[in-house]
Amino acid sequence: MTKKRTEEEILCQAPLKVTLGGKSFDIKPLSIKKSREWRAEFAKALGQIPKWVNVTTDTPETFGQAMDAMMVELPNLVSDLFFKYAEELDKEEIEDVATDAELAKAFEEVAAYALPLAGVLVKVMSRQGAEPVKSSSSS
Repeated sequence: MTKKRTEEEILCQAPLKVTLGGKSFDIKPLSIKKSREWRAEFAKALGQIPKWVNVTTDTPETFGQAMDAMMVELPNLVSDLFFKYAEELDKEEIEDVATDAELAKAFEEVAAYALPLAGVLVKVMSRQGAEPVKSSSSS
């Protein structure tokens, strides 16, 4: 299990460490421009999920299509997105030795790393309906 990154590590842009094929790799943060492009691809990929999970499985053909999408296309999409973010890593070499479980964990960490604003948005949204935060200064 990877330790949670400290605020200092995040702010000073310390590389993210992931394990693939039993080896540790550093992944540097993308620039704002490249990160924006990666997030757009990530959002596009997420947008495809409903079409895969809402497929009826009434016929062998549609069942096969649903299985292909969830068991082949989605893992391939995750791999492609991971290596687009971790552009300095050798995809071919790592795919020869890493496991799907390692890639899934590394992708989860990259997504959290690449989407720090999503965490802030979730925190702000979770405060809706809660009592207002009181100011620490006295008026």
